[in-house]
Amino acid sequence: MTRRVALGLLAGIPVLLLVLASLDALRETGVVGLPVVPWQTLWGLPLDRWLRDIAATLALGCVVVGGLLAPRPDPRLLRGASLAALVWLAALLAQIPLTVSELLGRPWADSLDPIIVTSLLAQTQLGQLLVAQIAIVGLVAVLGWAVLGRVTGAVVLALAMTAAMLPALAGHSGLHAGHTAASVSLAVHLVSVGVWVGGLIAVCAYVVAPGRRPSDAVTTLRRFSVLALVCVLLLAESGLLNASLRVDGVGTLMTTPYGTLILAKSVVLCALVVLGWRQRRYAVPEAADATGHRLLLRFAAFEVLLMGIAIGLAVALSRTAPPAGAIAGDRITTGSLTLLALALPLVLVWAGARPSSGRSDGRAPWFARITAAYPEPFAVIVVVAAFAAPLIVASAALPIGLATLLAGVVLLLAGWAFAIAATGPRGVPAIVLVMVLWVPALWWTTVGEPVETWLQVGVAVLAGEACLALLLVVRARRNRPRTAEPAPDPVAAA
Repeated sequence: MTRRVALGLLAGIPVLLLVLASLDALRETGVVGLPVVPWQTLWGLPLDRWLRDIAATLALGCVVVGGLLAPRPDPRLLRGASLAALVWLAALLAQIPLTVSELLGRPWADSLDPIIVTSLLAQTQLGQLLVAQIAIVGLVAVLGWAVLGRVTGAVVLALAMTAAMLPALAGHSGLHAGHTAASVSLAVHLVSVGVWVGGLIAVCAYVVAPGRRPSDAVTTLRRFSVLALVCVLLLAESGLLNASLRVDGVGTLMTTPYGTLILAKSVVLCALVVLGWRQRRYAVPEAADATGHRLLLRFAAFEVLLMGIAIGLAVALSRTAPPAGAIAGDRITTGSLTLLALALPLVLVWAGARPSSGRSDGRAPWFARITAAYPEPFAVIVVVAAFAAPLIVASAALPIGLATLLAGVVLLLAGWAFAIAATGPRGVPAIVLVMVLWVPALWWTTVGEPVETWLQVGVAVLAGEACLALLLVVRARRNRPRTAEPAPDPVAAA
């Protein structure tokens, strides 16, 4: 069962490749005077980084849970940490020729020249960081078998965290004046992700292991629940700081592919927070018996799926150059339209952000009655907002920062009202109406002066249709007749 939960991380691969393909980052491009990076490297390097990040998260999680959170060291998880560290090590070794191939534009097979590899590793900061990472990860792979208590577990965890932090010292952080702040915040971000994602999978494996004492399972799960909350806070704060150092305002956030990826990660994080809260409320108290185990694994399966998507987006973001800044006349990207008008409102409504009755007679507020009785106009409003907002921003009638801020607020309010209407008793026609109109609405916004490729628009359309399909699921769960008080079901998180 735990292996099936961990398979949700594979969702990051299609997300990663689809995003990079939409940004034309997987195709060889020839520029006069510059080396041409072969397509094998363009595909291989992001996949290798994805594998590196996944292995690092599993190693961190297994050490945290098996060496520190469990009442006593768990040999099974610590062996898993060593195996994950070996995969991490293999990914780092494969990264060397792939990096040479990318920097010099050489075929992958020709990038194993000992002289070139030695020069990279000895004379560049990136190479020196790779050497340090390889050495530390090798120690983690060896010492993971030797954890005997909390002290040795803390030592191995410190080594694994150090290795996970090292990539933050290279990359886009070094291009910024706020190099120190960017590097530190990214390091905190990487470790928080690893402990949270890998820890969730490890704690599921620990809790459902055959012969596990219920008291040990509950204790470990409660400890991890507190640690996960700390990781979420650190993740959100460090991500916000990192984004503020790379984008110069709301305009850049909504009009560039880089900003769109940041928005997408933020929406996924919001969904994970909601799902984690539900898991803490419903699954943790019931973790001592078989029913609680099943509930925990169901929540964890959806949570790991979202985490896999987030990791795919993170790797794609690391392969995207930070934008120069928004200027008058820029257009809102179709991805930002989908995230603000459909994805974020879906998360808000799923989290319970709906009008509720506070009246003594039990009647619903006027807004709830209108949306429930007439959902179709709100469907039309959200489509019109998605069509009009990019045109208004591109007209340069207002400063780009103010224009995008107002457009974002309008899109979010329109999407929230539509999501409330769509989850009402007559919401299906409204959802179907938006499903039909969403494709021409996004296509029409790019007709005049196309600044996005057809694949970027296609990805935005696909994401919008997926959000609308999930809205149908949320609506079905909310309006399902209840004859008895059922156990909470996280299927709406799908």
